[in-house]
Amino acid sequence: MHPTRIVALAFTGVIALGTALLMLPIASKGDKATPLVDALFTAVSATTVTGLSTLDTELHWSLFGHVVIGLLMQIGGFGIVGFASLIAYLLDGRVTLRNKLSTSSEASLTAPDIKSLLVNIAQLMLGFQLVLFTFLFVRFLTHYDYSIQDAFGHGLFHAIASFNNAGFALYSDNLMGFARDAWIIVPVFTTVFIASLGFPVMVEVIGRAIEKLKLKRNPSTPRSYARQWSLNSRIVLWSSAVLMVGGAVFIGALEWNNPATLGPLSPVDKVLDSIFASVMPRTAGFNAMDISQMNPASWLGTEILMFIGGASASTAGGIKLGTFVVLLFVVYTEIRGEAAVNIGNRRLPRSMQRQALAIVTLTSVVIIGAVMVLRLTTEFNLDQILFEVVSAVGTVGLSTGITASLPDHAKVLISLLMLFGRLGPIVVATSLALRKSKRHFEYPQERPLIG
Repeated sequence: MHPTRIVALAFTGVIALGTALLMLPIASKGDKATPLVDALFTAVSATTVTGLSTLDTELHWSLFGHVVIGLLMQIGGFGIVGFASLIAYLLDGRVTLRNKLSTSSEASLTAPDIKSLLVNIAQLMLGFQLVLFTFLFVRFLTHYDYSIQDAFGHGLFHAIASFNNAGFALYSDNLMGFARDAWIIVPVFTTVFIASLGFPVMVEVIGRAIEKLKLKRNPSTPRSYARQWSLNSRIVLWSSAVLMVGGAVFIGALEWNNPATLGPLSPVDKVLDSIFASVMPRTAGFNAMDISQMNPASWLGTEILMFIGGASASTAGGIKLGTFVVLLFVVYTEIRGEAAVNIGNRRLPRSMQRQALAIVTLTSVVIIGAVMVLRLTTEFNLDQILFEVVSAVGTVGLSTGITASLPDHAKVLISLLMLFGRLGPIVVATSLALRKSKRHFEYPQERPLIG
């Protein structure tokens, strides 16, 4: 079986199990079975680490339901790379060369073996989650007077949701109640931002930091890394910083005096919430301000950030930073009339350019089609529908507040969009990367008119 099919079937199986568990009466506070469509929607949203929800996470689900959602987020956050590798390993009982190549292609890195890759991913995930959990646990316990059990549960749930870039929160207003608490807001958006960089970038950043410390102690220590950073890390780090700052300035400027969002806050809180609102659309779906009250222009800026998303081999969604940057340089190269696409001092292969174009085209077609269907079959306006669809495809989880009011057919469609957003672009990219067919002849060349 092709590795991409294993990934799709494995995720489908996890979603089916999660749906069955969430339908149990014990999963809801009223001890009543949750309707199939709502349980399916929640299971898909948690497994794809999105965060959209048709039900109030705080009021509807019981402790059992919260545990199931947390486990689904953790499994989904383990990522397409690790999960596909694990399933392939368990099915085959050994690691085949094909699976190694598939994993390297999806992760944009090479690992000595699948076990090492999985261990590295698990260590990074659990390490960062433990740090954030400690921050939240202490804050909930000391400042908000939570009991030890509540502080532990809330800290653990939101640590899992944050690093896995899922927008689920145990509060009806998401994280709006903490808009003035930097001790909650800053650790959360910092963890989300780090997770959005992707595992290859995190490994290189940590590895170079450790190597630098060793070199300071002993200058004769042999180097493990080249002096120049990898192209992937350079692209991800620079583009992440630009989007975070640019998004914060854009949203902050539009919402600074809005009495329903940033208006009542102090200047410091306004800046922090602007950064929070800039980081979350590219990765997680937490919100510290009321999205439904934001300026429509802010919605458009947020949709662009959701469409771009985070880095490849991360828990973030969207078309990914690498895809976006590659297309920008393709356009730049075409405008300059150059033959090869270069980023820094590296030349990009043509196959990568075609893969980026395929991912953006496919994602755009899916978004346009879904918007048309929902506009024809629901009563919501175009701005609300577009925001909801882009949030689902980008596996973000932000909403203008219409999710709970969607009819059943729209909930099913949004569920499919979330699954596509988690699996689609990476499966397409992997399939293209593995498909190397050679044609021993070429047709005559002809140039149709374009533009």
